[in-house]
Amino acid sequence: MKSLAGATLHYGLTACFLALVAVGCGAGSGNAGQSNAGDQAGRATKETHEHTQTASATVGKSVGERDPEEDAQPRMSVREMVGQMFVVSVDGAAPEHYVENMVRGRNLGGVILFRYNMKDEAQTRRMISSLQELSMQTEPAIPLFVAVDQEGGEVAHAPWVTPQPAAAEVGAGGDPDKARAIAETMGRQLRQAGVNTDLAPVVDTGYGAAIGSRSFGTNPRMVARMSAASVLGFEEAGIVSAAKHFPNHGAATTDSHEGLPVVRHGMAKVRGHDLPPFQAAVEAGVPMVMMGHLVYPAIDYERPASLSPEAYRMLREDLGFDGVAVTDDLAMAGATGGGTPARAAVRAVKAGADLLILSSPAPQQTAAYEAIVDAVEAGEIPKSRIRDSARRVMEVKKEYPLYRAKDGL
Repeated sequence: MKSLAGATLHYGLTACFLALVAVGCGAGSGNAGQSNAGDQAGRATKETHEHTQTASATVGKSVGERDPEEDAQPRMSVREMVGQMFVVSVDGAAPEHYVENMVRGRNLGGVILFRYNMKDEAQTRRMISSLQELSMQTEPAIPLFVAVDQEGGEVAHAPWVTPQPAAAEVGAGGDPDKARAIAETMGRQLRQAGVNTDLAPVVDTGYGAAIGSRSFGTNPRMVARMSAASVLGFEEAGIVSAAKHFPNHGAATTDSHEGLPVVRHGMAKVRGHDLPPFQAAVEAGVPMVMMGHLVYPAIDYERPASLSPEAYRMLREDLGFDGVAVTDDLAMAGATGGGTPARAAVRAVKAGADLLILSSPAPQQTAAYEAIVDAVEAGEIPKSRIRDSARRVMEVKKEYPLYRAKDGL
């Protein structure tokens, strides 16, 4: 586990994150599964690890002794848990009332910032600090994921971060240590302004549509080595990383921003060519995997991976991933298919998504949130499905130092 010394939330309160969805730890807390702190022990220092084991064992014991549904403690409501599943875009270079309303009224899980949101480091720091303070002042007081796409090369949205070579150039050099150093450098510089989540690395094999130089290369073994090294670099910087775009956008000939790619690899090629870099990232401890908006008929004949129960099952069961499965942006054509982001959001949650990225206009963000709440209340989505996602989100938020009030980031 990461040390949270100096964080706004001291360890006792961060340990309470899981209790928000387990057995309750005060106003607005929740009722979902227990911590997997033991599974993450390899990332901890000995002292912090022992502290984590003690606190997690307490939560686990409470869950084991009684049915969370029967627990008398206050819990996080369905609406609050659904809010934690959303990462939304922000208009402009300062917090506006729509996103503030999402934080206050819907327990928003996070925001994603693009180039137009970030003029420089100082302005970005002020913006993020304002949002984090608002979230921490609003029950149940949970810090936000603040995400960017900072891959190096052409995809580099944060203007204060030192330019880095594209993944293709790094892959051509064949040195995983360089990939690790680049990720750590980008991560540490992002954290200077309070950004805590990087939707990287790209672990796709191949230079297909929308990928190009964003991929480390065409050899899945080499891509796997570079991907694992990048995950470790982000980890050392204290940044939440996301391996993308499962099961492999590098083979696509259509850009999922504009349409729905179909990759007709047989299952043998899926397992031998497409999945090894994702497996390597999972084994390196990546906290998030991003699901791509592309159809693999060998996995699911009709639905893109981001909306496919079979794709999530493969990620969970075949690759052994129990972190946060995050969708690519649900505003993209590959997800909506001519429909609405709200419809895509409901389908994604039904399939197994834990975290939903949505850069649509604010009314569509609100509509997507309400659509999921309505689906849960109607019994279309089981509450257990929401609790599982809230648990995973909370485990990542517990592990990483998302916000340090004393530093304003």
